[in-house]
Parts: sequence; structure tokens; C-alpha cells
Amino acid sequence: MSAEKKTPLAFRILTKLFGDFLIDAAYRGVLGRPPDEAGFLAQRRVFRENNDLPQMLHTLVNSGEFAAKMEVSTILAVHKSAHQSHFKQLAHSPETSKKILLLGNCQVRGLARLFRAMTGDGEVKAMVMLPELVKRFELRDLAIKAAIAESHFIFVHPDETTHQLIKNNFPEYHHKVRSIPKVSFAGFHPDVDYVDDAKGDHIRGPLGDYQSSLAFFAWQNNLSKSETFALFSETVYERLGYFEYWSAAKEMLLRDGELAEFPLDRLFEKWSKRGCWMYSMNHPKLHTLADIARIALDRVGIKPLPAVEEFVDDEMSAESVWPVYPEIGARLGLEGHYFFKRATPFEFRDMPVPMMTLAQFIDESFEAYSKYERSELTCHRLKSGRFEKLLAHIKGAHLSVTPEGATVGDTSDLNTPKNTPPDPQKANPYSGLPDYQFWRRAIERLPASAVNPVVRAGFDLSRECKVATAGSCFAQHISRTLSKRGFNYYVTEGGENIAPHEATRRNFGIFSARFGNLYTARQLLQLIERAYGHFSPMEQSWTRADGKLVDPFRPQIEPDGFDSIEALEQSRRDHFAAVRDMFENLGVFVFTLGLTETWRSIGDGAVFPLAPGVVAGEMDRERYEFVNFNVNDVVTDLQLFIDRLTAINPSAKMILTVSPVPLIATYENQHVLVSTTYSKSVLRAAAGEISKANTQCDYFPSYEIITGNYNRGQYFENDLRSIRQEGVDHVMRIFLSSYANENPASTENCIDQQELMREMARANAVVCDEEAIDTSAK
Repeated sequence: MSAEKKTPLAFRILTKLFGDFLIDAAYRGVLGRPPDEAGFLAQRRVFRENNDLPQMLHTLVNSGEFAAKMEVSTILAVHKSAHQSHFKQLAHSPETSKKILLLGNCQVRGLARLFRAMTGDGEVKAMVMLPELVKRFELRDLAIKAAIAESHFIFVHPDETTHQLIKNNFPEYHHKVRSIPKVSFAGFHPDVDYVDDAKGDHIRGPLGDYQSSLAFFAWQNNLSKSETFALFSETVYERLGYFEYWSAAKEMLLRDGELAEFPLDRLFEKWSKRGCWMYSMNHPKLHTLADIARIALDRVGIKPLPAVEEFVDDEMSAESVWPVYPEIGARLGLEGHYFFKRATPFEFRDMPVPMMTLAQFIDESFEAYSKYERSELTCHRLKSGRFEKLLAHIKGAHLSVTPEGATVGDTSDLNTPKNTPPDPQKANPYSGLPDYQFWRRAIERLPASAVNPVVRAGFDLSRECKVATAGSCFAQHISRTLSKRGFNYYVTEGGENIAPHEATRRNFGIFSARFGNLYTARQLLQLIERAYGHFSPMEQSWTRADGKLVDPFRPQIEPDGFDSIEALEQSRRDHFAAVRDMFENLGVFVFTLGLTETWRSIGDGAVFPLAPGVVAGEMDRERYEFVNFNVNDVVTDLQLFIDRLTAINPSAKMILTVSPVPLIATYENQHVLVSTTYSKSVLRAAAGEISKANTQCDYFPSYEIITGNYNRGQYFENDLRSIRQEGVDHVMRIFLSSYANENPASTENCIDQQELMREMARANAVVCDEEAIDTSAK
């Protein structure tokens, strides 16, 4: 029987279709090289005649070339053994050899190579924490456990996930863990981003996952390739804030270093003196990683060999490399260019470097995008208002030019002749009104990021003015922005003698004083009354499940709880002193109203930020009751507070805002959406009445900016409750331009930095008491 008859039909079909590929793969797998022309033709003829893959492999394995290769391999193995033995003697004895495991992103591979070189030891393993590896950790995979158990030190990138994976699944080895910083820095390459498909996966382009924000923006908006090419210019980079990325990227890098307890400020200066030290936003050059590796080894008592990194291959140089654009390089004192380097497969590394011009890069990017519908692809950065403004500029939109005489609710341009003054006797009462009073002019025709509902601010806010904040979770965004922008954010209880991370954990500096979240106007009123001794609630402490005590009016400010009532009362006395200092010396008080629902003591009417039993105490229906305040309640409470504040500090001004964050839960027997609408409507109406009745009080529309339908819900995260940073940026841009007279260009820089920091870390944590309701209810 012939070979063809003995071979299964399916295999014969596959070999005829993919024979050339199999021949190539066999040569590379057995001999480590592609087939030469003669060998390829010979094998193709035999292969097609016999369809016998095993026979072809047998021929190659028994060839003289393979034998010679094996002899070389044996020599190399012996050489490697001698090489390692030599370095064992040079660096340390086998008895003191330390096994090291590295866990993190792709950078751990380079770190492992450096560790081996610096220690002269091959006992270094690296694991890239891809989803499948994470799953193996969660399943307590035996091979993973063995690798962890045999390691003397485990270096991990300082993300909470990896630490928790070890702590939760292999707690007996958690003492081996050491943090080592990852290096992410977009200052050289601010245009780099990712483009996702409908499933949320990164699509591939000419440089792999890396994409140009500008190229994708152009394709998404139907710009031609020549128009796209023209976007790569200093003017556009200025508009998009690319020149501002350096300082934001530096801040994020140093923050990541602090998170790993690994200061990077001196290394940053050293690296920057050498020129560009990144291949892309998250691929550092080898000398950058070498400095980190050397310090990490020193910290665990291993003396690294000097300068050995000069002889280590930099594998990341074979990956895609993004250029430093000339206009950006000029600002950094570097020579830039527009040549993009493709990733280099191993077998082609002796060939010319695969570079492409900007025009080629745009061509291939468009080709990659064209495989999808425009609606299928997204790039997070393009949701920024800066790109919307760039598009409006490109298309020559004159957003504020509209005909006069429009009627309310009308969506046409009307028939009023242009440049014709209206007849006073027949004038439409809306004729001549400013643009901000018309929906079409103030909303429809503007990009979402350009909508500004503040017509006029009630007063100016100087940088010297002491600004204090309190209220719901959303108020924290205002405090952080004021601090970042150099304003005098007034903190009277900041935990100055406590380490920064510990101070944050214990709620120092989250607000101006350590009062936690003040969700309701009644809480605010009772705070000032308690601080000045006008109200002393019956409830003095609650007990947690672990036996620790908490302050019922600040239930989460001390995560570890209080050991005694004396310690709690001392903390309260210190807090009230800080509150009095704040009220007596502030210039402007920003208060964010959050809720109308609360729980109060039946005995004396004291209200709490959280219901008894959520994090401490016990729910007793004889002692506590639920209340949902109405407009009159909130107006009365706010007015009483303003009267007391004015008596204490006659020059104090106040800005009222309403939190746009929906209720996490409602106690009313109705849908949470209905309760949220009621609560926010009451607060908004009350804030409006109070601001009209008090000249020293102003209302700022953060609620409207976030929840307005003009932005089509884009300012909410997927949970439809958390506020996206783009929304916070919009609010703070309007806040600063309204009260601090900061021009748009000035505020744009702040937004760019925050956006970059989101891309690199998404690290704006918000401390929120109300989250405990949902957690405790599960």
C-alpha cells in the first residue's frame, strides 16, 4: 500500500495546504535556521509525494548538520556550567546563594537577566502576571507554590493584587515579599495609547498594541491621511497638552516609587541626564532597570557585581520602539525624529533594523483600523475635551455664533433676518438675551467639555484665601484640586507628625478637619454646635464587633478603632479644637450636600453619617429612627449654620454644591432611583434658596455639570455611580475659571496632568463612609 493511502485524508489535505509552512517550521525547530533553497525544494518534493512529516523530521535529525549542532550545544552546556561556577566563586559561595523570584509585568524579565548577571547566579526566575498565571495563583497551583517556597526573596511590583495573591493563597511565604518599582513614564512619548475593540481587547497596529492617539483620532473623525500627517505639529501638541506630560509622568513615577518604599527622585535625575531612557511609555531601557536591580539586591544583603549590566542583552530594544517627536525633543533638550521601529523577531535580528516613516506609520495604522467599523473601536483618551476642541478647531466650528431672536425650546434658526434690529413693539421677549439662556446655543452646539453653566461667580478666590472643605465624598475632589493648583487649602487637622500613608489611612487631610463625611445639612449644623459646646449628644461611643470603640459621628476616621473611651474622647477634643480653628480663620467654606436620608437618635435628635450597626453599634428601634429631610428642613439647617458661622467669622464666605453621586442604598420602601432623584432635588432646591437669600453664599453647579444629559452619561463609570476623572476635570476647570479667574490654557495643563496620571495609575482614591452600607449589607 502506498504512503498516500496509509496517510489519513485530513492530514493529506493539511499537508498540501500547509506543506511549505511545515517544512519551514521543521528546519527552524530542528536545525534552528530557515531552509536553504536547495533543501527546501528537495523536502517539498519528498513531502508532497509521501505526505510523511515524521520521515522528514527523521532525515533532519540524522543529518550531519544536526550532529554538529548537538556537539556545539554540548560544548556550550559545559561552558555554561564552568561560567556559572566561576561566578559562584567570584560573587559568593554556593552555601550563600540566594534563589530569587520576580513577579510583575514584562519588566521582570529584564530584571531577572540583570539579577543573574549581577549575582553570577542562575537561580533567578521571573513570572509575568498574565491572567492565566493569576488564575494559577488563585488555584494554589503546586508548581507556583514550589517556586515560591524555594525562593529566598520574592520581588513584586507594588500593586495590591500581587501582594494579595501571595498573602491570601500562600500566607506562610508572605514574609519573603519585597516591593520593587515598575517604571512607567510617558514624558517622552505622550502620544502613545491603546485602542480597544468592542470586547475591550487591544487591537494590533504597526507597532503592536501601541497606537498613536492622533492617528486614531484622525481616522475616527474621517480625516484624510494628509490631514493626519499635518496633525503631528507643535501647535497640535500644545493644544493637547503633550508638553505637560513630563511633570505629570514624573509625579506618577515618584509616587509609584514611594508606594514600593523605593525613592526614585535621584535616579530620575540621573536617567534624565542620559537622554531618553524609555523605549515607550512602559518599556524602560536596560540601564534604567539596572539601577533599580542594583539597589534591590543591596537591600537584601547581596552585593552586586559592578558594571556587569553593560554586557547584558537589552531584550526590550527588540520590541516596538516609539520615537521622541522632534517638537517634544526640543523642549527636553533632545534630538527627536519621526522614525518608528517595529518589533524585531529573533530570526531577523541580523537583518537591517525595521524602521518606518511617519507616512508609512499612518498608512498602516489606518489599514489596521479599517478592519473594524468606527463604532467598534474606542480610545479612552479621545473622550477628553481637548480632543473635542481640536476637532472643532479643525472643522472650523464657530460655536458661539447663532442668530438672535430664538424662542425657548426652538431648534431652528428662526426667521428673524440677520443684522435687522427687532421692532420694539413686536419684539419677542427672548430677543437679545445672551447665548447662555438658550439651550441650542449653550448646550447643543457646544462640545460637552465646553459647556459652562456658571454665568457669574459671587466672589473671587485668591490664592492667599484660606479655603476649607467639608461634605460628601465628592468634596474631596475639590480639596485635592485646590492643593495641586497652589491654592491655600486650609487644613487644621492634617496629621503632620504621622507618615503620609498612615495619615491618609487615618483620614487626616482628607477634609480640612478630621470629621469624615458630612452628608446632610443637619450633620453640618450639629458639628458647629458640638464644637462650641452648644450641643452634647447622648451617644458618645459605639462598639465594633472586634471590641474596639468608634466615634458615632466619625465612625471610620480611625480604622483601628479606639482602645478606650479616654482615647476616643481625647481625639474628639483635639478634633473640636481643629474645627473651631477652621471656622474662625477660613476665608471660604466649600460644602457639598450629599444626602437627605439619615438616622438619628430619638432621645436628642443627633444625626449620624452611618446607621447604627453598619460598622459599629447595634440597631435599636427604641433608640434610633430613620428620617428623610425635606426642602424646608435643609433650608432651615443651612440658614442656622450660616448664621452661626457669620457670628464666629463675619468675613467668611460659603460655596454650596450638590454631590452628583447617586445614593448607594435607600431605606425608603421605593426604588433607589426614585430616592436618588428626590434627595438630589431637595438638596438642589434648598441650595438655590439659601444662595439667593445670603449674599455671602454662592451656589456652584457641580451637580449639573456631571449629571446633565448634554454629556450623555460619559462622566459616570460603568457602575453609573462613580464619577469619571473627565467629569471631575470639567467641574474643577469651571470652578477655577469662575472663582479663581484662571484662563482655559492654565486649567488645561492641570487636566492634562490628571489625565496622564489616570492613564498610568488611576490612583485618585476616594475615602467614603457611605460605601460601608453596601459592604455590610452583603
